[in-house]
Amino acid sequence: MSKLTLPDGAVYETAPSPGAEIESWDGSTTEQVVIKSISERKYTLSVGYAAFSSDVAIARDGHLDFANDEEIEKAAWDYLSSGAEVGMVHAEGTEGSGRIVESYIYRGPDWDVDGQVIKAGDWLIGTIWSDDAWDRIKSGEINGTSMQGSAKRRSPSPADVAKVKARRG
Repeated sequence: MSKLTLPDGAVYETAPSPGAEIESWDGSTTEQVVIKSISERKYTLSVGYAAFSSDVAIARDGHLDFANDEEIEKAAWDYLSSGAEVGMVHAEGTEGSGRIVESYIYRGPDWDVDGQVIKAGDWLIGTIWSDDAWDRIKSGEINGTSMQGSAKRRSPSPADVAKVKARRG
């Protein structure tokens, strides 16, 4: 764990960034780093989906996917209005492993958390975990979140492609 100072001056401990990258994308999930953790509350804050950030690996169909900030905001709102279920490792029967207590679109400024930069348009999710899930998080077995969903692929606008390239630096 390391210390993290938020833009508003609050100080938290952060979970370490995972070291492994996924080799392929299943077309419906993206993995994100836990950026804040409060042990006594079994709480984590993580990026549900980063705006204009392409996947860490090429999907099985050969594409690098991303979503713009407007689509992420719609997905975040739909997720909450659809029940905001939390399971573990995309396994059936694990619903109830956590409870969403915060969900919001980060509005900026850029916020560097142990090398992961949170930018305006990114979807942040705060979760309080069940005892079993929290034990798996503390042991390092679970070290990030992965939003499960689906989307229709469309050709991106040149402006959106430019924003993806700018985000990569």
